[in-house]
Amino acid sequence: MELLLNQLINGLTAGSEYALIAAGLALIFGVLEVVNFAHGEFYMLSSYYLYLLMTRYNLPYVVAVPLVIVAMILSGVIFYYLVIRRVLSRSWQLQLIATLALSIVMVNTAIVLSGPVPKYLESPLNSQIVQIGMASISVQRLVVLAATAISFATLYAVLKYTRIGKAMRAVAQNREAAAAVGISVEKVGLATVVAGCALAGVAGALISPLYTIHPGMAALVIIKAFAAVIVGGFGNVTGAVLAAFLIGLLEALVTTVLPSEYADAFVFGGMILVLLVRPHGLFGRVARS
Repeated sequence: MELLLNQLINGLTAGSEYALIAAGLALIFGVLEVVNFAHGEFYMLSSYYLYLLMTRYNLPYVVAVPLVIVAMILSGVIFYYLVIRRVLSRSWQLQLIATLALSIVMVNTAIVLSGPVPKYLESPLNSQIVQIGMASISVQRLVVLAATAISFATLYAVLKYTRIGKAMRAVAQNREAAAAVGISVEKVGLATVVAGCALAGVAGALISPLYTIHPGMAALVIIKAFAAVIVGGFGNVTGAVLAAFLIGLLEALVTTVLPSEYADAFVFGGMILVLLVRPHGLFGRVARS
């Protein structure tokens, strides 16, 4: 029972990581209809921001994390104006090439600047253990779960109640009609990209102390985030988040009875089964012709 509880916490932690990244992917696609293949590299970038602030500038973790989020917001602004704004009205093929090229550039820049050797980041929260029932859980994992919940509650409130959130939903439904009634598609696009990068930044800042930091750290994570977006229904943020947690829990449950090498097979096998039954995803809707 203790092993099962610990694995469930691990599954929720992994699900939080996938969900934060998948939510940004789904949000950008849902509003702007752009598949951002560089999204995983922003997760990697935030991890390096955190490493730099804590090792070179000796900032404590609780101070460094908010600064990482600010840095990711600024990175999102730069990303929007340098890449997304230029390809927003172009073909999906050009959008794919542009974001994929940026992904390659970011990975290789990280290799040049920091080297390929993984880096370890010590967080005081990771060494503090609390006992919840029969489960022993690090404070860092509890922080991951709490911060993820706060992030999604904030995102929901912004999309539901704020002016920019309503404008984002309007653009997602019909970009031309939204522009016709005076909504600035450019401001909405900027806000969407910034929100997506900020969510990736939260993921990097929370997860980095649990794992190693290296240029290719986003490779498998972004694939699972894409799987969550596909299973949840492309453009459906809620569906992507729920699917991401399902993936994290499935991984954890599989590894309790089988070697960890089988986890990915079950995850992507499950994705294939879902798509065979519901090609538009669990929470997606069939487009009407």
